[in-house]
Amino acid sequence: MLVFALIGALALMPLASHASEAELKSLIAQLKQRLDAQDAQLKSEAAEIKQLHEQTDQIAATQGKASPATATPAQTASVNPVSAAAPMPSTIVANTPVASSTASMAAASASSAAPTGGSQKSDTSFGGYGEINYNNYVHDGSRTQADLRRFVVLLSHQFSDRLSFNSEMEWEHAVTSASDQGESEIEQAFLNYQIASGVNLKTGLFLMPFGFINQSHEPPMYYGVERNEVETRIIPSTWREGGMGLWGSTNAGLAWDVGVTTGFDVAKFDDPSAPLHAIHQELQLAKAHDLSVYGALNYQGIPGWTIGGGVFTGNSTHANADYKANPDSPDLAGIKARVTLWDMHTRWQRNGWDLEALYTRGTIGQAAKIDASIQAFNNTNQTARPYVPGAFYGWLMQAAYTVWEHGDMTLTPFVRYERFNTQSHMPAGFAADPANADHVATMGLTFSPYPQVVCKADYQKYQDNHKNDRFNLGMGYMF
Repeated sequence: MLVFALIGALALMPLASHASEAELKSLIAQLKQRLDAQDAQLKSEAAEIKQLHEQTDQIAATQGKASPATATPAQTASVNPVSAAAPMPSTIVANTPVASSTASMAAASASSAAPTGGSQKSDTSFGGYGEINYNNYVHDGSRTQADLRRFVVLLSHQFSDRLSFNSEMEWEHAVTSASDQGESEIEQAFLNYQIASGVNLKTGLFLMPFGFINQSHEPPMYYGVERNEVETRIIPSTWREGGMGLWGSTNAGLAWDVGVTTGFDVAKFDDPSAPLHAIHQELQLAKAHDLSVYGALNYQGIPGWTIGGGVFTGNSTHANADYKANPDSPDLAGIKARVTLWDMHTRWQRNGWDLEALYTRGTIGQAAKIDASIQAFNNTNQTARPYVPGAFYGWLMQAAYTVWEHGDMTLTPFVRYERFNTQSHMPAGFAADPANADHVATMGLTFSPYPQVVCKADYQKYQDNHKNDRFNLGMGYMF
């Protein structure tokens, strides 16, 4: 535009030689006005160009960041807090791959904070939970104890909008050494890939979808200082296996989870009070000659109501791998012992009420042959290895009601009644121990100063084994 103004000025020069002084002043004023207008337009265009450069630099800087600023799992949880007075049921989360309730919040934080851009989406998040408990045995003060029961760190990484990694590392009883009772273990370590909306594939070490507690075992997620007896003795919480599974949900409220995993190793049986606790392998050099299968369904199509169940089954002798590796164990050659566990559960949460019921039953096939082999081993080696039950079961009913709520704080009393028998069927010639069957009544309070923090107190009465009566105190957290 400046060029056109100069050309116009040159065109006026021949006329200027014949113009009067007044006409010349008028021509000069017109030329100056044109030049000023062109100068203002050039400055405006220069400002626009500068702004475009700044926007381009900002976009380049954003795409170049490897780890953008993210919200912490605790910040994510505060947006959608989990009520300690109404623990979530053990079910499959539809939108986020879950290592546990806390890990799912960490994964959600990673997903929401990661930038767009396909393969460049990446974020890592941490979470955790823990609990300290005090148990005062009413009839035997020598058993009274305080314990840092669990300290857990969760690590999640979002590789992309479809692929994530979730893990859970746990320390129990504060000190881990050869001379102490503490344990250090990996509870979960798995990859999750979202195949499509409502359909996911997971592979690695992950929790089995059974009962209420196994997948939702953080202290703010259940009532009572200690986990209930049925989901400790019959369902071996926290129970995990290595393998592969498909899981997801439908728009109608049906969540599903099926897969193929490692299974139990019956040769490791050593505790008749919790039949599956010692024989679930935790992916520690797990015998895998025979794999197991599982399936679980949870329906939540009616607001506030959950109904579901699951089944797990597989051979547990693994071609007698334990005996072949170490003859100092019973010879189970030729025995195929299928272990099957199933459960049914329901829960109703509405207007401060939280009601639940659960029934679970397990069986160990060929128990008579296994026990005959154990008996022969005991007679030969002068040992006292315990005998395997053919069946075991447990059930519970629980009711809780939030009586007080102020801001983030809640107070919820609860009552629970449960029955279990870990030797409900023993092969002929082998007797059950009365200590392994009981009715337990529990009543207590849960005070939550914040949705992810709880202080608990309860009293447990054992109908048959009175020596186990106790008063419990505990505190727990999750983030």
